Amino acid sequence: MKPIILSILLLSMLSAGAQSLPEFNDKPAYVNTKSKKLLELEKSQYNTMAKAKGLFSAEGGFFLNGASSPVKIAAAKELTFVVKVTPGTDPSSIFDLVQFEVKKDKRVLITTKAKAISTSSSFEKISFDVKRIKEGYYYLITKDLKKGEYFFGSSEFMFAFSVE
Repeated sequence: MKPIILSILLLSMLSAGAQSLPEFNDKPAYVNTKSKKLLELEKSQYNTMAKAKGLFSAEGGFFLNGASSPVKIAAAKELTFVVKVTPGTDPSSIFDLVQFEVKKDKRVLITTKAKAISTSSSFEKISFDVKRIKEGYYYLITKDLKKGEYFFGSSEFMFAFSVE
């Protein structure tokens, strides 16, 4: 009987010290490296915008309401996020990391600028490292993010956070 009780106690101690992992696919979360706890990011669908900029130009992109995300992360040299993906999928092919521009009470990402005779589509993506934890689970590691508003974007959702 004693070996069974000791085994149960040992397993519970090991699992208490282990880091939790996300339950759902394609939903990144911040890893607090000190407490080993996960912090869910602000999930939102894409809100599109288009705005005329005078008679011969316009811009379009995406926005989130609010000047700052309710998800606050302390600035650090390296920030770690974790994501579960379908096994065999490269997370960097699913997610882009982008910084918002804050305009009044919105977080905005301009993706397209049009002039009378041309249109350009581009925005600056922030690189991040990918490190495999185990099959289907990966760390997304950012380096030197400045204070500001950011999001990991997939084809369907934005996962926003604020670096303070």
